[in-house]
Order: sequence, then C-alpha cells, then structure tokens
Amino acid sequence: MSEQEGTIQFAYELTANEAAALDADRFAELAAWRSILFELELLGQHRERYDGFAYGNLSCRNGALSEQSHEFVITASQTSGAPALSQEHLVRITHCNLERFWVEAEGCEPPSSETVTHAMVYAADPKLRCVFHVHSPLIWQQRAALKLPETAAEVSYGSPAMCQAVADLMAEFQSRPLTFATAGHEDGIFACGHNLRDTGGLLVSYLAKARALALANDAQTDGHAGQAADGSP
Repeated sequence: MSEQEGTIQFAYELTANEAAALDADRFAELAAWRSILFELELLGQHRERYDGFAYGNLSCRNGALSEQSHEFVITASQTSGAPALSQEHLVRITHCNLERFWVEAEGCEPPSSETVTHAMVYAADPKLRCVFHVHSPLIWQQRAALKLPETAAEVSYGSPAMCQAVADLMAEFQSRPLTFATAGHEDGIFACGHNLRDTGGLLVSYLAKARALALANDAQTDGHAGQAADGSP
C-alpha cells in the first residue's frame, strides 16, 4: 500500500447524496472549529508541505445518534485546503467494517483517507462524539516533553496496523478528552472528546504548551550562545 499523504487505503462504496450531513447548529459549530484550526495551520494545504497535499480531517456524530450507532460524519478527502467548510465537504459514514477495511458512505466526495482510524476511535469508546486529526510539527516534535501517548513509529497512517494501535492506545489511556500522536505519521496529532469544544480546545491548549516549550528551549540556547561569545563559563 502507498503511504503517500492523502492516499485512501481502504475500499469504499459512496452513494451520491446531496442532503445536509449535519443539522444547522451542529454544522455551524464544526465549521467554526474548522476555521480556527485552518487559521492556526493545523489543517490546510500548502505547496511546501506534504508534497502539496491537503492535510487534516475532522469528524463528529450527530447529537441524535445513540451510542450503539456506528454512523458519523467526516470531512471528505482532500478538502482541508478550502478556506471554509461547506456541507458538500462532509461525508456520512453509514457502515465501517474494520476487519475487511470496507467503508460505506453517503455524500458528494470520497471520505477522508483517515476514516478507518476515526471509526476505530468511535468503536473503542462509543461515548466519544468528535475526533480531530491535525498536523502540527510543533506539537509532534514536543510530544515526549508533553507526555503525549503515541502509536509506534513503524505504524503507518490509515492502515490496519494503525487501527489496532489506536484501539490498544484507547484501552491503555482512559482519560477523556484525549490527545495522542502518531510517531509513524509525520506531524500527526489526534484529539477526541465528548463534544467539539473540548476536542478543539484541547488541541489549542497543547499547541500553546508546545510553543511555550519551544520558546523556553530557544531562550536557553540563546543564553548558552551568549555565554560562549563573551567567554563566560
């Protein structure tokens, strides 16, 4: 299987459906968080990053769905570069067979290449309502200092191995909301929670912590450089 950014590694059946994937209030809240993450460049599309492919994807479950339902809504493949979210960018996942790596979906565009990983998070904890997957070099590079749980370096994105690794991680780390890194998927960070506010807020909080660590490291480095320049011990 190719590991190129944005490559869909599962089989899927997409039924054309132009109906709104989320109710108006739920969509507005998701679109608001998506715009914040876009402005922070935690998702988006840049020519110089990831071979120009769009990166990052968001999913959530409608409030009316029971914990027994396997349905969720996810952003479509390669739509993160658009300046704003539209209903057409959302795909409803109606069924996901993780053993067969098979997805059934409704919408206008193919589901995100990370769909099965989102599905595994929901399967591992049916009480969760939101999963945000972003790319943050800063958080990812500081993941050890931040004590983030992480999947192993040999586990590639969107793969059966990733699904199993996420299941194991979710079982081991019981706190919610939860943020974890993917050591084998460069800059990859996931957050999951019971609502959009907690999920998005946790990501922004970790970004602030990562920036603080980086600034402290820079200050220490500059201090050492200054001592060397003036001959101080």
